[in-house]
Amino acid sequence: MRKQKIIAYGEIFLIVSMSFAIAFIFNESFWKAGEDTGVAGKLWNSGGGVGGRVCAAGETLPAGKYGEITVPHDMVVEPPSPALQPAGNPSSLVAGKNFDPVTGKLLDGGGGGGTGVAGAGEAALPPGAIANVPAGQAGLMNSIFGGQAFGAGVGTSHMAIWGGALFSGLIWGAAVGGIAYLLAGMFGVSDNNAAAIGLGVGAGTFAGASLYLLGKNAALAGVPAQPGSIGAFVTSGFGAALIGIGIAATIIILMWKSEKKELVRFECLPWEPPTGGSHCEECNADPLRPCSEYRCKSLGQACDIVNPGTENEMCIWVGKGDTAAPHITPWDEALNPGGLRYFPDSRISPPNRGFWIQSGSKDGCLPAFTNLEFGFKTDEPAQCKIDYQPSDNYEDMNSFFVGESNLFLTEHTQKIKVVNTEGEGPNEPVIGIDGTFSLWVRCIDANGNGMDSAMVAFSYCVDPGPDTTAPTVEGSNVESGKPVQSGVDQLSGFEIYTNEPAECRWSRRDQAFSNMENTMECSSGTYQINANLNYVCQTSLTGIVDRQDNWFYFRCKDGEGNVMTTSYPMLLQGTEPLTITDVGPEGEFTGSTTVIPVTLTVQTAHGAKDGEATCSFSNTPEGRHVRMDGTGGVYLHNQTLDLQANNYIYYFRCVDEGGNLATANTTFSVVTDTVDPLITRVFRDGNMFKLITSEEAKCYYSNTNCNYELEDASPLLLEEATDRFVHTAPWTESVVYYIKCEDMQGNRPRPDECQIIVQASEL
Repeated sequence: MRKQKIIAYGEIFLIVSMSFAIAFIFNESFWKAGEDTGVAGKLWNSGGGVGGRVCAAGETLPAGKYGEITVPHDMVVEPPSPALQPAGNPSSLVAGKNFDPVTGKLLDGGGGGGTGVAGAGEAALPPGAIANVPAGQAGLMNSIFGGQAFGAGVGTSHMAIWGGALFSGLIWGAAVGGIAYLLAGMFGVSDNNAAAIGLGVGAGTFAGASLYLLGKNAALAGVPAQPGSIGAFVTSGFGAALIGIGIAATIIILMWKSEKKELVRFECLPWEPPTGGSHCEECNADPLRPCSEYRCKSLGQACDIVNPGTENEMCIWVGKGDTAAPHITPWDEALNPGGLRYFPDSRISPPNRGFWIQSGSKDGCLPAFTNLEFGFKTDEPAQCKIDYQPSDNYEDMNSFFVGESNLFLTEHTQKIKVVNTEGEGPNEPVIGIDGTFSLWVRCIDANGNGMDSAMVAFSYCVDPGPDTTAPTVEGSNVESGKPVQSGVDQLSGFEIYTNEPAECRWSRRDQAFSNMENTMECSSGTYQINANLNYVCQTSLTGIVDRQDNWFYFRCKDGEGNVMTTSYPMLLQGTEPLTITDVGPEGEFTGSTTVIPVTLTVQTAHGAKDGEATCSFSNTPEGRHVRMDGTGGVYLHNQTLDLQANNYIYYFRCVDEGGNLATANTTFSVVTDTVDPLITRVFRDGNMFKLITSEEAKCYYSNTNCNYELEDASPLLLEEATDRFVHTAPWTESVVYYIKCEDMQGNRPRPDECQIIVQASEL
């Protein structure tokens, strides 16, 4: 990254330097025109037709030659009438003629004058026209063909005025636009938006600079825009800048894309106490709150309980005098795939701080896109980080924990995808010398030792040979044979996983890669691999038909043109809607306690797998639904609840494996009865006596006393089998009846109590 920034800054410096150099060269070439014109003493090519000149006093020279005359500064000459000569003819001028040393104006330098190119003779001035150049200023920057325009010979050529302004504006637009593009990229703007900024700023600079220079050139040529006109406004500094800014803003707004890609890493790691153990003793300070192992270890990584289970149990700082960093040694058994070995790396100093991972191939390099797993051991529990670049201390590392674990362990393993290209994303490996990768490891112990210890490098090289193997599909996020929701003809978010970056396609027919109609969006950067070190391709599978098998086929091609010749098949089962055929309970439920057990029931059918589903329930329509205990993979579902007396309504939601949803509800009431049944009437009816209760009940009697269990007593008979309110027994005049009754909820008197004692003789 540092190298890339240096290169970028160097490019910006070169562009800026080049732009100013080009501008200086063109200014030097073009603005020589009329050098010192208007300053008494020198006149360059001030006329004389094509390539003409101002001759020395009394001298005539051929056209195309030039000379110079010296006019004393204090010489006063009255301007004569213009000496007109046809273009192309030589001119003979007397020293000081046609020149006003006071105003610095050159009056018609001969026969009409040429264009900015000496000797071209095109677009001549009209005879008698006056080409005014202010005293002490250079002439116009209008020679677009590389020639020099001397003095008033430029005249008012439209090509010269417009060409010079546009060319100079183009130079400044390209330079400023390029700088804007590079700066935008350096500040994290995406490539597309950086291009929009560069193009907008460049176009705006070109337009503004060209308009401004056009106004300056026209003024110097003696044809300025009328004050107060639109032309005067747009060629002024403010007007040109306003137009340039407007053009730049319009282009940037139209081309700007709001899409932004950022790499975000999420890590779900357990909380870790601070290193060391300087606070361990605090756990022992409160005699009213014993120090638990959890409290002890939460105070520091080096805190631990000693004398557990005894009266002297306490939390101490283990290894308080330890100042040595963890020692790292390679772990051969962790290498995968098989056939890999560690070798010392003599390039790394000090010794034993670097190890090569080599395969059994001739050059020892690993094939590209290998899923490499390696590991090491530490001589004490340690927390380890891994980085693609060496750093000065543990805190400066990029916070990649080895094995994605921040636990203090003695065995550590790391998985990585072996690539053969330079990393494209942040925190990616960069190929080093001889095409090798180096991964740098540093570990600390519970006391924080090892913060600035020497790093250990694990290096490997990647086979540089051409890739001749087609990519393989390692799996997908949907299991083949999975049911899909009824009535939905597409499955969004479908993914397949490849072992290397690839271009993948799919079809409903098993055919060649080139004939497959549908493309997939595939990742290619090493920072885009998933947890299984595979590359992800996404798509939406369409055309899914209900109640039948739907087959899809996938093939991929890698960057070297290797194509899969066998398709990766995927089966999706179309389903029909899921239905709920029965729910319960219904009606009224009674009991003799304050809460009564009630069982909710649901029965499902159709859908995926003939009604097998998972059901949940809630006591509100939009409330959080709770999964039923007796559900999942079945069509009969149940849940038992303990409910108090009330009226209830429960709502059910059932979902099958294909995502089909069915809903239903049930209503019922719960009544609790905690009172013994009442005996409302006792009377004699012939040779029988009858007893009537306030509720359905079963009644018993004894002829001795009230201290008996119902199971040991004689039952009263029901007058009618379906009427549990009227109970009868034989009437005997000399008998006493000690009677107890139990209702249908089990409410009954105490074992030594009666509800009524009946003396038969009194009936």
